This record gives sequence, structure tokens and C-alpha cells, in this order.
Amino acid sequence: MSISVGIDLGTTFSAVAYIDPKSKSPQIIPNREGKKITPSVIQFLDGEMIFGSEAEDAYNAGEPNCVATFKREMGNDEPYCYIDGVPYTSEKLSSLLLRYLKENAEEVLGESIKDAVITVPAYFYSREREATYRAAEAAGLKVKKIIDEPNAAAMAYGLTNWRENANILVYDLGGGTFDVTLVHMGKNGELSTITTRGNHQLGGRDWDNRIEDLLFDRFESETDLDLRSDPDLSAIIRGMCEDVKKNLSVMTTVKATASFPNFGRASVLISRQEFEESTSDLLERTGSLCQAVLDEAGITIKNVTDILLVGGSTRMPQVSNYIQKLFGKKPITHVNPDEAVALGAAIQSSKKNTEYASLSVQVVEGKKVTDRSKSGLNNFVAVKPAHKLDSINSLSLRETTAHALGVVAVNDEENCYYNEVIIPANHPRPVRAAKRFRYYTSSTSNNTLDVYMVQGDNPNPTDCIIPYKYVVSGIQHVNKGEKIGTVIRVQYSYDDNGIIHVQARQGDSNRDLPIRKDDAPRDISKFGHPINSADNKRDSSMGLMMNHGGSGGVIHKYKAVTFSNVEWEKYDNIPVHPSGAEFNEPTIHVVANEKQIEFHGYNVSQMDEGVTYTIDSNDDFEIECNIDTSTIQPHPGGFLKILLGIISANLNQNGGNILLDGEGVAMVGSKFNLKMSLSDGGHYEVYVDGKLVGSKVHETSGGVDVTFGFEHDSHCCSILSHAYISNIDMMQCADSGEDESAETPTWDD
Repeated sequence: MSISVGIDLGTTFSAVAYIDPKSKSPQIIPNREGKKITPSVIQFLDGEMIFGSEAEDAYNAGEPNCVATFKREMGNDEPYCYIDGVPYTSEKLSSLLLRYLKENAEEVLGESIKDAVITVPAYFYSREREATYRAAEAAGLKVKKIIDEPNAAAMAYGLTNWRENANILVYDLGGGTFDVTLVHMGKNGELSTITTRGNHQLGGRDWDNRIEDLLFDRFESETDLDLRSDPDLSAIIRGMCEDVKKNLSVMTTVKATASFPNFGRASVLISRQEFEESTSDLLERTGSLCQAVLDEAGITIKNVTDILLVGGSTRMPQVSNYIQKLFGKKPITHVNPDEAVALGAAIQSSKKNTEYASLSVQVVEGKKVTDRSKSGLNNFVAVKPAHKLDSINSLSLRETTAHALGVVAVNDEENCYYNEVIIPANHPRPVRAAKRFRYYTSSTSNNTLDVYMVQGDNPNPTDCIIPYKYVVSGIQHVNKGEKIGTVIRVQYSYDDNGIIHVQARQGDSNRDLPIRKDDAPRDISKFGHPINSADNKRDSSMGLMMNHGGSGGVIHKYKAVTFSNVEWEKYDNIPVHPSGAEFNEPTIHVVANEKQIEFHGYNVSQMDEGVTYTIDSNDDFEIECNIDTSTIQPHPGGFLKILLGIISANLNQNGGNILLDGEGVAMVGSKFNLKMSLSDGGHYEVYVDGKLVGSKVHETSGGVDVTFGFEHDSHCCSILSHAYISNIDMMQCADSGEDESAETPTWDD
């Protein structure tokens, strides 16, 4: 018989759990020493590997060839250590530890392990998750799922303390990593991750280091010895840190005693108060991440129902005191912080993997974010009393993407790189998103496409993680490909383990193009600098970055239009302007730049001027701007004229009527936001202050003018007359535009 297990692969301690066949509940599998947790320490001694308490004691005593806290470097291909000249990466060390845990569990239970759910910090990137997956496979484990540690702990807690509508903040401070995750308890045992943040270089070991500094200072002052520069003496101090930290959790003052060669026995005192003062900045870093999680979720501290403490380092009194002060409520402490993660992983080991979620996004202040309108998070309904779920079958988990997934792209002005987010952070996973891009092929060289994948949502790619470059090959040249191009569909996926996958297909083909995954260049600084003309020619225009060889480029469906890259025509329909002291008209009545137009007139007699831009009627087009006519003064006569095909308006200082094909669709005041669009060769839409006020299909052929003008009838006016159009944003279809950069249906892996 074989079993499924959950393994908490921790930085300082690890644990294995399974579902007991009799009680149908998760249980920790004790190790050979009868203990429920195993130190994540390995000692290499005389060609053998030693694990467990013996290895931990050797490490604390400063014995050579002992390794610990290697989880912090997971995903780093550089050796973590050398043992007898042999390099060991964190991945290799983790595989050795996992094999020991596997064999230990099989020995204790007398059964083989069929598969395993392995836990990782929620804020692990794809590279770290992939390394964990490979380490488990190298240990002889079939990986059923990689699960985030805070989510596993929430499952263990929720099984016996389910509170429908509750928002639980999981504060996970382990030995080497920190995560904070907001989870929501819905109906029927549905547990959903909402947001998560973390730092896998922050944990209990950092508190140990502060104790180490205190001990060094005290003992050096006491003995006048240079302890830091002597490896053997330093090892004595470092071996004391963990015990001092644990004792300070139950005592207000701890006495530390050690014997040093050429000096003898020495004792120093460390108080809890000075320890907490020396580590207050570490706690504040965790608090900042807690607040960031709430901000991203759109809730406040008062909307958090409970705070669940997980990880052995949360046993320090300063942690619970800090959390209580920060949130105004006591955290949950009746859950064993060392065992909860493994127990939750065991629960997950009994379940099938989650189906792919539909991409659900919205744009907020120009940023693509997850749409949580249906999450139930902001309903603020009463939390139901806690109860025990009927069985582990009643509990389900939907995890989220810790990091946004994007691609390095070139902006519309072709002068800088940016991160175009495809899948936003904290989106339910697994999830896929596919897009179409137009790629210009070459008949004389290989057609390949480089996709620089980005994890993070900062607009600057260099402020994010670029783990890999995916090289797409096998793109077939198409007739007139240099001018018309071909459609390449690119699909981005976060699987159930939070690992990235990239696929590409050409046109309507149902066959994936070959893709090679390479490590991203070590130096990605160029993505943070402006693009010079040589780079622009090499890397092409808009969209994904690519390796050319003369193969052209990929473009977006829409491009931004401004006065800097579109030549507007200033028109003046008045053949002769009167001159003389009475009128003294300026020679230029229209002042325009990239984002605004101003119409001016002093002592105006007659005026009919403005700017116009002609578009193809089959070309999708959109323009949005703010209008201000409040300063139009002349009476009677002066008005601001707006036109896009069948959309028109003549506005005076009080506003006026917006017309669609001659019929009024909205009355506006002197200040309002206007958006007009033309698509599909004749579909017109007009929005006022964000609200759709009219739409109509009116087939159009030839050129369509977009006009902003100012007219003033023949009339002597000796006062100021002007109007403003500001914050102009125009988007125009690039080329024919049917295929480029549009969302497209995803396909199965």
C-alpha cells in the first residue's frame, strides 16, 4: 500500500504529515527520534550524511561541514557550499533532506509514499518553485502539488475552526522566510487566497544574528578578546544564539556562559527588552508587508477577522505583542506553529488539483489588477460562528499568483522599455492568458522571437524579476510577410504550483511552436535605459522583444497618437482678417502641443480656426479629453466646435448639446470629460464623464475627420475669448489591426 503525504520543507525545521486512515484527519509522522519536527540541517562526516538532532547539535557547536538555512538560496544555481571540494547547491541539499524525510516516513509507517505535496513560501518566484519541484523529484518523490505555506496553515486551521465570511490574515514567520497572506473563508468550505506579500530573506535567523551581535559585544567587553576574527571562538558564540533566543521567550533576562581558551569562563546577561529593541526594525518590516496586503485587497485593519500566527519564530513574545498592537486584537495562538503547515499540506495531498480559472482583470488608474468584485471580500457581512467541518472533503483551496506576470515591451514612442502585465498579481491560479501579436517574417533568415518574461508589476522591468528568456522558433515565412506579417499567439500560464509556462502558435494552427527556455542575461540594465536609434532598429517597435536577423517585429493592435507623431492641420477658413487698432487680431489663434489645444482671440471680429486629423474609416480610433468652455466670452457668436464623423457638438460658455447623427444624446455643462470612438468601419460610441450616452452604426467610407475648432461670427468683440481642450489621449489602430495584441482564447497544455 502507498500513501500521499504533505511535506513542510522549512528553513530551520521540516515536518511530514499524512491523512490517518482511521481518524480521516491529518497527523504528523514522527521521525526516527520520535519527534514531530526535524531540523533542516545536514552534517557531512566521514563520507556519510547525518540528519536530525545530531546534525543540529553539531551545527550549533560549530563543527565543520555542517549546512543549514540553505532554503534561502533555493533557485540559485551557484554552489551554496563546498564539502570536501564538492559543490552543493541549495537545490541539491534540499533533495538530500527530502530523501531523508521520505525514507524516514516510509520506515515509521511501514508504507511507501505514492506522491507528496511540498510547501514553499508564498512569495517564492517561479525559479525557486521549479528548483523545489526538481529537488523533490531527485529525492524520489512524485510531486502532486507545490502549495504556499500560509495557505497550508489556513487549511489546517479552517478544518476545525471554519468561520464563514471570515478574513484571516496568516502571519508566517519561519526561521528563514516571512510571508503574510489574506485568506477568505467562503461558503461550503471554500478557502480563497486574496493577496499575499513576503520576503524570503527575512526570518528567525535574522533575530539570531541580532542576538549574536549582542553576545559578541558583551563577551568581547568582558574578555578583551577579538572573538569575531577567530573562527573557533566565533563558532562558540554562534552556537549559543538559538538557545538564548528561546530562553528569552520565557525569561526577561538570560545569562549566557562560555569558556574561551587563554581566558577561561565568562558570563554575560542579555535582557528581553534590549533584544526586542535591537530587533524592532525587523518587526516593522513585517508590519509594512501586512499593511501592503490590506491595501492591495482594498480593506482596512478593522475588516480583518483573525490573525493566525504560523512558524516557530512567532513564539517570541514580541511578535504577538506587536500584532496585537498593530491590529487591536489578540492573534490566534492555539494552533501549533511548527506543525500547521505540514498538516495543511497533508489535507491538500488528499485532493485533486484545481481547474484553471478564467482571467478576470480590471484597469485601475492605468494599472492592470485582479478583479475581485465577486470574491465576497468587500461584502462585510456577519461572520458566522466557528465550527468543525464534516471532513477534509468539505475543504477546498484556491490559491493566487504572488507576482504579476508580464513581458518586456517597447512603448508606443519607441524610446523606452516597459513591463506589460499579462496576468496581474494575486489572481486566482492556475490561470492562462493568451494574446495575438503580428510578427513580420523574413524569407532570407531564421524567424525567431525572444520573449523576456517578467515577474512583478513595476512598470520598469529592471525593478522586477526577469527569470527567463523564451526563444520561439519554427515561425514560417508567409507571402508578403515583410509587409503584412503573420499572427503569433502567445500564451502565458501560472500552473497549480505557481510555475510559469509559455507557449506560442502561428496563425490558427493547433500545434505549439518550439520554445527554448534560457536564463535571462545577468545584465538586464538596458531595459531600464532609453532606447537609442540603434537599439530601436535592432529590437523593432512595439510589443515583445525579439531576436531579429532581419525578421521584423511584433506590434500592438493600438498605438498612442499625439501631436508629436501625427501631423495635425491647422485650418483657417477666413480669407482676410481685418486689421487696425480696433481689432488688432493675433496672427495665430490656435496653440497646440502633445496633450492640449488652446483657442485664443483678442478683439475678435471673425474667427474659424482649429485642428483636424483624418483617419481611415476602417481604422479603429478612440479619443478622450477634458473640455473647458467656461472662459468663452463673446456674445453672441463664439462656440467650440467638435466633430468625429457623425458625432458633433457646438458649445458655448455654458456647455451645450452632444449630437450623434444630428440627434442630441447628452446635455453638458462647461466642464466635462468626453470620449469618442469609431470602430468596425462605422460603429460610433460617445461617452460623457465615463458614461455611455450614445452609440450608432453608420457605415462610413473614405477618410473621417476628427476636428476641434473655434468659430466666431462676424461681430466686434473687444474682450478675451478662448477655450481649452486638455489631457488629450488618442488611440489608433496600427495597420489593419484585426489581429494584433487582441485577447484570444487560451488552449490546454
